[in-house]
Amino acid sequence: GRGTIGGTIVGAFVIGILSDGLVMMGVSSFWQMVIKGLVIIVAVVVDQAQRRLQSRVTLMQMAKAG
Repeated sequence: GRGTIGGTIVGAFVIGILSDGLVMMGVSSFWQMVIKGLVIIVAVVVDQAQRRLQSRVTLMQMAKAG
């Protein structure tokens, strides 16, 4: 996919807050890395699903128009 400056800033902010929260909760560094990795994976999967859905909608609209 393609990244945006705004998306990068939001992502860094979310990961930063998540990191701070995990430290405050006393989560071990191993589990902090696992949780942050899972959050990133979920974000990528959701982004790809949205892009695929949008491209399908665009193709369907083009098929109706053409």
